[in-house]
Amino acid sequence: MRYGIILFSTLFLFSCKKDYTMGDAPSDEDAQFAYVVSLSNANTIEFTASNPDLQCLWDLGNGIKKQGSNVTGEYPYAGTYTVKLTVFGNGGSKSSSQIISIAQDDLTLLNNPFYNKLTGGVNGPGFKVWHVDSAAVAHLGVGPDPESALGSTPEYWASSPNEKPGCGIYDDRYIFYLNGFKFDMVNHGDVYIHNTLSSTFPGSFQNLFDYTAPYTDQLDESWQITEGTENVLSVSNNAFLGFYSGFNTYRILEITDTTMYLQYAHHAGGLLWYLKLKSE
Repeated sequence: MRYGIILFSTLFLFSCKKDYTMGDAPSDEDAQFAYVVSLSNANTIEFTASNPDLQCLWDLGNGIKKQGSNVTGEYPYAGTYTVKLTVFGNGGSKSSSQIISIAQDDLTLLNNPFYNKLTGGVNGPGFKVWHVDSAAVAHLGVGPDPESALGSTPEYWASSPNEKPGCGIYDDRYIFYLNGFKFDMVNHGDVYIHNTLSSTFPGSFQNLFDYTAPYTDQLDESWQITEGTENVLSVSNNAFLGFYSGFNTYRILEITDTTMYLQYAHHAGGLLWYLKLKSE
């Protein structure tokens, strides 16, 4: 199983589908895109890149970033939004932007079961705070990738309650806002990371086998849920949840109003990590 974006990689590391020779860069035409209003909803816009052979990164102007040559954006609130497409080739990148206008609010787009559980929904306070459920068995865990016949379970190791005190993970807070799909990672100065990633975090030190690392709060980031055969939660840029394995994209195994159980990949492959969160 593979999903997610490795943090601290530059966008130029994304591979291209087209065989470009060294020095070739995308043209202005390559970076153009078209959009249409979805037949299902006037506040849903479907975007198409002009060159599907290039790696495409979208900033939809609503706090959400997506990848792919065809993406869909939802805009619950009326207003104007600047949508930016950046395409990447071996020789560089090229961007273009367009402004779209949304005439009326449609808050039904926010009435999503995942959004309601994650943020409290349109009838709630507008946000919800989550933290690692340190009192639960297997609040941290690891198993094989691909999964064995046992399925989605931390069969290699599952933590005991409060097994990692003082490591910089139990006091971290993750705040998911409904408005603008904003996300704040408040980590009080440090985080807990896999031991093989310590060299990428200056000042990190060994702590109960893995490493505690200095880290600043990651504020004004965004979150996104992609629904499908697997429902996936992702947070943007250098933000992440729980124990850091190199990824900030998480498969949702279970979510309720008060608990969340996630699975995510390992930067070197071969492992799947597990994380239990609890809301405040």
